[in-house]
Amino acid sequence: MRVELATATSGPSVASVPQARARRWRIDGFESVLLVLFGLLSVWVLGLNLWQVIAHGRVWTGTDGLYLVDQLQYLAWVQSASHHLLIANLFVLRPTPADYFQPAIAISGGLSALGLAPWLALLLWKPVAVVSFFFAVRAFVYRSIEGLWPRRAALTLALFFGSFTIVNGTFSVLGDLWPAFLSWGYVFGLLALAAIVIALLRYDTARRRGRIVWLPGVLGACATLMHPWQGELLILLVIGGELVAGGLRHLDRRRLGLAALTIGLTVLPLVYYAVLGRADLSWKLARDASKHAYPLWSLLLAIVPLLIPALLAYRRRATTFLGATTQAWPGAVLLLYFVSASALGATPLHAFQGISIPLAVLAVQGVQSVAAFRRVPHRGVIVGAAIALMTIPNAVFELKNAAEVVAPQPTNATFIPRDERNALAYLANNKHPGGVLSRAHLGALVPARTGRRTFVGDCLWSQPHCDTRLVAVKQLFTGAMKPAAARAFVRQSGAAFVLADCQTPSDIPRLLGSMVIATKRFGCASVYELDAPSPPTGPLAESRTNAAVRAPRRQ
Repeated sequence: MRVELATATSGPSVASVPQARARRWRIDGFESVLLVLFGLLSVWVLGLNLWQVIAHGRVWTGTDGLYLVDQLQYLAWVQSASHHLLIANLFVLRPTPADYFQPAIAISGGLSALGLAPWLALLLWKPVAVVSFFFAVRAFVYRSIEGLWPRRAALTLALFFGSFTIVNGTFSVLGDLWPAFLSWGYVFGLLALAAIVIALLRYDTARRRGRIVWLPGVLGACATLMHPWQGELLILLVIGGELVAGGLRHLDRRRLGLAALTIGLTVLPLVYYAVLGRADLSWKLARDASKHAYPLWSLLLAIVPLLIPALLAYRRRATTFLGATTQAWPGAVLLLYFVSASALGATPLHAFQGISIPLAVLAVQGVQSVAAFRRVPHRGVIVGAAIALMTIPNAVFELKNAAEVVAPQPTNATFIPRDERNALAYLANNKHPGGVLSRAHLGALVPARTGRRTFVGDCLWSQPHCDTRLVAVKQLFTGAMKPAAARAFVRQSGAAFVLADCQTPSDIPRLLGSMVIATKRFGCASVYELDAPSPPTGPLAESRTNAAVRAPRRQ
């Protein structure tokens, strides 16, 4: 029996309360191994990058993830927040308002304003996210399951479960379903998961004690600001938990007040996002650009190994709020998936983040509910082998895939030549204002490294018609564009600088002629300063004079 329940009936002394809390935080040797292992997995990509720096002397741009454009987006946000606290879209050359608040980015922006490198200010959240997630999941498991080894089994599965599925016709894995993957550059998603798990635990405690407390709602609001899918999930879990645990007839004034306060605070950032989507063109375009359809069967196939034993737990109705929440969690994820896949949301894959937490608890409870299993000889070996099959192969695949993805490539901005680094440093220190026109892989890096705007870099934010922008810059930097069209395009883009990377074969000064008023060369990279640029025309920063460079399908 938990100390908390035992002391509630025996009347603990004041001194025993902090002692009980200390015991709850103290982890044993097995848990220490799990924490260390989870921590080591979290620094795998970082270690690969640092190895390239140490062993091969490469110039690392400070990214920490497989999908580089997302990491550079976060770094651009840190740069923007270091100047305004609020975040503006720096991936277009037209003026955009600084109106986005994200608490963790705001803190990183403040550290950057004090002199810390943006990439380091962002990277500092990794240990915070890893430790917070571990202890949040551990507390959830320990409050949900009795018995030492059942708890250990559930904690292991919650942290490390992963399985294979079919992704775009290929036998592969889904990183969003594996918690360690989120630590590779998506620490805000991991932090948001930790926040909602702690919120549920605090809600459960307050509910049992008949108290109305602010903390669950505050944590829900923070989770929503960092990763709105988790805030939406928390709302559904509170509603589902209350309905499953006792129904509306058991909602007294205090429980209703607790639920209303938690849901109300969590909803507020969602209202803020809705306003952003209507008031800020960049947010509206980014939301539309992020919409995609992801097959539900592929997601379900990935969780089948854990889902099958978890279904056994539904033979018994939960009698506690936390138990009801755990049973409601998979259904809430499905509802959130369909909402995210509709016109009301985006990125439905994110709805399944953290699904291993409830499924791990339900799977262990399901196996425990089968009386015949208790008589199976060597059941400990069988369970251990099953857990190994549901954790190790996926981890090996993920680690191998990460090593291949982050390997240095000419158009991958994880590592760049020193000459390009020097060119970016020149732009960062140049006192003349203005945005930058470059090829997309360096354009994605321009806001993060220089704080300047870029014409194209991140196709979520370089909108509208990011494909058109990519075609135009490719034609410019490969020399496929005639001088008259090149000058019209660059003029109408509104760029003040053109950044030529080390792969640029074209002669930019010949194409742009008298528009170039200064040239700064850094070995194979060059920065061309232009005469007074025209303001960008329209949301695309183009006009009819350069419509010829557009892709035919987008005219």
